[in-house]
Amino acid sequence: MTEEKSKKNFMKGKGWLVVIIALFAGYKIYTGLTDMIKSRREQEKWTTEDRDLLINKCFNEGGNTGVKYPELTTVYCECSNDKIMKHFTKFEYLEIIKKPAEEQIKISLPIFQDCLTEYQNAMKQAGK
Repeated sequence: MTEEKSKKNFMKGKGWLVVIIALFAGYKIYTGLTDMIKSRREQEKWTTEDRDLLINKCFNEGGNTGVKYPELTTVYCECSNDKIMKHFTKFEYLEIIKKPAEEQIKISLPIFQDCLTEYQNAMKQAGK
């Protein structure tokens, strides 16, 4: 009986300890989740390095047109990629480029169509 009584006495009045442990654990879970969400948001933000990479990719994919009209191609690539970066999050863009080319064009062309039209018109003028 004394052993049983000493176990009861040990836990008596220690309910506050359980509450503190539960609050601490809850706080750690909450801050861990908010840090994870914040980290994901940071990964979704476009950086200047992302912009430079996309512009270089665009320029290189221009092939002979980029060689023949480097200034016009640079302006077009900057215009189109700036519009894409404003319209889509980085995560959304990465999901789009996983799709077939036809679907990528269908989704993104309306966003930068005016850049493409200006580019085509500028090349026509330069070719005269």
